[in-house]
Amino acid sequence: MIDISPLIKPGLGNITPSLIRQINNRFGKIPGIVNLTIGEPDFKTPDHIKLAAVQSILNNRTHYAPNRGTADLLKAISVYLASRFGLDYNPDTQIIVTNGASEAISTVFNGIIDTGDVVLIGSPAFSLYHTLTILNGGVPVEMDVSKTGFKLTPKMLTGFLNKYRDKVKLVILNYPNNPTGITYTPNEVRELANVLRNYQVGVLSDEVYSELAYFDEHVSIASYLPEQTLLVNSVSKSYAMTGWRIGYLCGSPAVIKELAKVHQANVATVGTPNMDAATEAFLFGDRDVKKMRTVYLRKRDYLCQSLKQIGYRFVPPKGAFYVYVQVPDSFHGTAMAYAEQLAQKALVAVIPGEAFEAGHSKYFRISYATSMANLRLAVQRLSAYVRNQPEEEVVKP
Repeated sequence: MIDISPLIKPGLGNITPSLIRQINNRFGKIPGIVNLTIGEPDFKTPDHIKLAAVQSILNNRTHYAPNRGTADLLKAISVYLASRFGLDYNPDTQIIVTNGASEAISTVFNGIIDTGDVVLIGSPAFSLYHTLTILNGGVPVEMDVSKTGFKLTPKMLTGFLNKYRDKVKLVILNYPNNPTGITYTPNEVRELANVLRNYQVGVLSDEVYSELAYFDEHVSIASYLPEQTLLVNSVSKSYAMTGWRIGYLCGSPAVIKELAKVHQANVATVGTPNMDAATEAFLFGDRDVKKMRTVYLRKRDYLCQSLKQIGYRFVPPKGAFYVYVQVPDSFHGTAMAYAEQLAQKALVAVIPGEAFEAGHSKYFRISYATSMANLRLAVQRLSAYVRNQPEEEVVKP
């Protein structure tokens, strides 16, 4: 027999499966555990959106849709972005409907990044950006934002752009952010744009949590850099539609024309009934979004207050549904080791920072996209665990 495994791209050997999924699968098997790992809305998809998909099927809309998406959905996205965020995207030339935000992101990387190209990524960050950089032969460069309130500053960005110069093809922005829950004020977005406009780089702006900005109005960097920005968003988080796999990618006509070829080669198109459901969400889902955002904010406030009372340190999140918590100084081990302790001794599952940053981390992520009952139980268990710990606990990585 002939072994074809040597034919696999060498870069794949440097990539490990998602640590988030690994942790979720492993800790989730512990009896009685409170699982705060996966970042998925705990709401059900609203009934009127589900019924739109049912009606689509009954109307026999079950055949291939146009590669870039149905005309109705493309128009609905364009109208939504204009009314909600003041963005002007032509539905005929500037939008691609993708198989979730993940495919939108991979389409950008597959169409732009080549061997040796540098991708600047604020760290900590969602691991997909790093993975896709490696898969395309690029060089991921992490910009450590842990000492600046988990925000990329104009000074830091300028330093990295000047250091790598023409090698930089993409700068990644993700706000509200996973895993930290931070977001940028309109003025902070403008300041970053003022830096980026001086460099011939693309800006992949992952704004899937844009509807979950709790205090400042969300402003897309595409408002200031429409020609350089590749805007990624989806219905997954905002409308509780993670399983429907509807995302979208927006950009300048010239760039979208070329990236549409990558999308067509990868997935051809997205399921028509799913797109009809997303169309319903954009046209008639404002009330659903406001309701969910209100509930998430209540959970955020409860969890932050409780974690502070326990003694944990963190930068208060202003968006998404995560809190990025610092491992106590008294614990002389990694975040991975601390997460193991919480799972085994406190019966609370969290994601260690190693899932979002290189090397050993001193942070862990809590998702509050769960029921209040689960949050209260988790707080009780975390409080008891911390209260019962000795002054110093040394655990090897």
